[in-house]
Amino acid sequence: MHEGAFTTLMAKPEIIVLIPESTRKARGGSPDSREVDSVAAALPGAVRAKLEASREEVIQKSPQGSVRTGELLPAYRRFQGNMYMSIPDEVWAKRAANVEVVIASALRGLVASRDMVPSYALSMAEPTPPFGKLNRWWRDRGLPAILSSYLRSMQPRLVVDLLSLEYRQSVVGYAAELKGIDVRTIDFPGMGRASQPLRGERIARILQSGTA
Repeated sequence: MHEGAFTTLMAKPEIIVLIPESTRKARGGSPDSREVDSVAAALPGAVRAKLEASREEVIQKSPQGSVRTGELLPAYRRFQGNMYMSIPDEVWAKRAANVEVVIASALRGLVASRDMVPSYALSMAEPTPPFGKLNRWWRDRGLPAILSSYLRSMQPRLVVDLLSLEYRQSVVGYAAELKGIDVRTIDFPGMGRASQPLRGERIARILQSGTA
């Protein structure tokens, strides 16, 4: 599906929830010739080209075997950490139409929850030769500006930022250029990884209710 056709079908959400990927990921998947990248499709051409170039660099330079490009699953099914395990499958399937979830990803930079992603063994929170920590690498490649551009294009009423510390560092400063969009940052001080189920429960409530 070309960009114009997809844009005409895509309803712009009122609420966008930002969440991290998980280190634990499902294996497998299958090729999908109808693959749609709704984040890239929403970006201006120059910004989209910058994102795609960075994605290609990650694929080309990642350790051998860490990305299996022929194995595709929807992003919300690919990730299987404690946060994702706290979101029931039926919640994803019957989500409110006015909510989109956008995931910060070591491989893709940003990916919408229904977009197809390959199997990969990368994390923004861990050092990965030759990149160092991928959260810093993506930040230095302009991911904050890319996220800001995406949000300006989508114009949600509200952004709910449920990113963990390492993932928020990859997009730090993205809200500075947003006008007319409320950004609500939610933290769980002192909880560390123990906050993951609570993040998942919060996401599930937003997906179910269509409100934050």
